[in-house]
Amino acid sequence: MVISRLTTKNRRPKQNIGNFSSCKMETSFRYNSLLQKDFMYWLEFDTDVLSYNMPGIVVNYQSNGKEKSHTPDFQVVRYQKKQIIEVKSQKTVKSEKYDRLYQMLSGLYDETGWTFVVLTEAEIRREPILSNIKLLYGYARESFSIDEYRDCWEIARSNAPASLLDIFQILDQQRIRRNVLFKLLFHNLVELDIQQPITANSSIVSVAAKIDWRILFNG
Repeated sequence: MVISRLTTKNRRPKQNIGNFSSCKMETSFRYNSLLQKDFMYWLEFDTDVLSYNMPGIVVNYQSNGKEKSHTPDFQVVRYQKKQIIEVKSQKTVKSEKYDRLYQMLSGLYDETGWTFVVLTEAEIRREPILSNIKLLYGYARESFSIDEYRDCWEIARSNAPASLLDIFQILDQQRIRRNVLFKLLFHNLVELDIQQPITANSSIVSVAAKIDWRILFNG
């Protein structure tokens, strides 16, 4: 009996490439790793982030007498600062090659007014926060009437602190869909302790005193 071996010569390594649909930026971004995708959930949820784009601003530099360029993963504009963000695994970041490269890039971007930041799975995949953000992001594109938003916000504001279950019961009595509350939670207009798993017993800890209702109709 002849046993043939499967050749792996022409096999391509498995890649985690896909498209992420951004509500905040109203476009889609192509990611090259699942870590990049996970980071975009943070960018969508973070109210300090005004805008973001990928890839980031390309910078040219000299290395061993040769002209080279570096294309970072993200550029992020916040209220008080602008960031160039590289998303890499801890294993990659700890290598001597990348340590030297990132130190040099940090100086180059500082000269242009951007802060260079390197993030790994240690910062991005913090649980249960990431899972909570992903859960809430599932409601980001849902659409409701302005009256539903206002009524739900008033109920949350009048009864906080209260558990989600308590608020659900009031919403059910007034025939307001529960998903309205989840959209308010995604936009941080109603807040939970995001560092704890979201359950029916999760307690609402704060409610925005004023709301620019327009943000709920974007995306």
